[in-house]
Amino acid sequence: MLTLWVDGAEREALQNLCKTNGISVSSALRSWILTALQQQTTELVAGSPQETPPQTSGSGVAPEMLKELMQRMATLEKVMPTFDQDDMDAMKHEVMGGEFGSMRYRIGVLEAQLQSLGGSIAWNK
Repeated sequence: MLTLWVDGAEREALQNLCKTNGISVSSALRSWILTALQQQTTELVAGSPQETPPQTSGSGVAPEMLKELMQRMATLEKVMPTFDQDDMDAMKHEVMGGEFGSMRYRIGVLEAQLQSLGGSIAWNK
């Protein structure tokens, strides 16, 4: 058994990459370890010696890999917000505007109240 600490985003990215290539994360890591031991180097090498490459279509991309890539793109499109320039201007005005109700105004009120108590929102270091 091997324990490995990675960031959550890195873990998810590795899982997606392995899923796209049609292998499990444990198979990919085991293959890398076996190759490193055989070649006596820790340098990453492309491919794995135990696995045969999947059949490719005329476009040079395996149909399974293309399907996985299309699913990943669809997932990304669902989670990515779509903003046009008017939306961005409205958000900028909401955050940076000095009018009543904007975030800048609210933070100013909090800062004034905090300073009246003898504190500051600025860091010392």
